[in-house]
This record gives sequence, C-alpha cells and structure tokens, in this order.
Amino acid sequence: MHRALAKAGAHFTSLGDSLAGPDVTSPRMFNRFARPYEERLIKDLAADGIFVVIHICGDTSLILDSLSACAPCGFELDYKTDAAKAKSTVGARHVLFGNIDPSGVLAQGTAPQVRETVRQLVSVWKPGGRFILNAGCAIPSTTPSENIHAMIDTVKECGVYD
Repeated sequence: MHRALAKAGAHFTSLGDSLAGPDVTSPRMFNRFARPYEERLIKDLAADGIFVVIHICGDTSLILDSLSACAPCGFELDYKTDAAKAKSTVGARHVLFGNIDPSGVLAQGTAPQVRETVRQLVSVWKPGGRFILNAGCAIPSTTPSENIHAMIDTVKECGVYD
C-alpha cells in the first residue's frame, strides 16, 4: 500500500498502529511486539525513498524515548501526549504531526478556544521546526468550519510558514 501511494504521487504515507499505545499496551509490550515491526517498515520504506508517518492512539508520553530511537520518520501524536516532552525527545530527529484535540477542541470548542490551543502548541513545537500542526486524530465531520478556519488562520498568524 505504501509503495502504491508513493507511486501515485503521495509525499508521505501513514500507518495507523492504534492499539500500540500505552492506553492499551504496556511500554514493555510495545517494545517487544510493535516497535520492531514499525522500525522495519520505516527502514524498508526509507530505502525506497518513502517517508512514513506512524499514528499511535492515546497518550504516547511513556514510549516517546523508544520512538525517538527509530530511524527518521514522522509521528502523528494524539492530543493526550505531552507536547513539550514530544518536542524534546521524538521531535529532535523526527517530524511531529498533531496534536490538537479533534473532538474536545476542534469539534466542540469555540473558535477562540481553537486559536488559543493552536498558539500554545505552536509555541512549544515551532522552535527548531520539524512539525506539521494538525489534529491528533481524525477530525469529526461535525466540526464547525469556523473552527477549521480558526486553526488555519492562527497557524498563519503564528508565522509557521517562516
């Protein structure tokens, strides 16, 4: 699938490993059963020039050190993950994606709440770059368009495109 997406023109591909996070699987189990296969996939795809982003649901704060040992790739982090810890560990060598709360902030929050959340995350993740601000998971279809616009406009106002 990853190679077909790259062949079709994708700039990167994504792997959802939803159940590998500490909310479901212990860090010890993650390191034994999930991490070796994720690392192999990252390495194999990188050899073909394909950049992969891995999404693990829940609070991945307990496995950030393990993730940081992976070959360069991207990690889409759920909103439950400590953004500052993610930046100082995984964010040193990898591209961070996320981690705005898709339901509580984007879908159910107000535009001012979205703006404040985006500003906070940008202030943590912008230094040194290597991030793509996004929701920490799928954005609900019920999300008001004004909240999506607030997220995009605030990113622009924060000078992320500098």
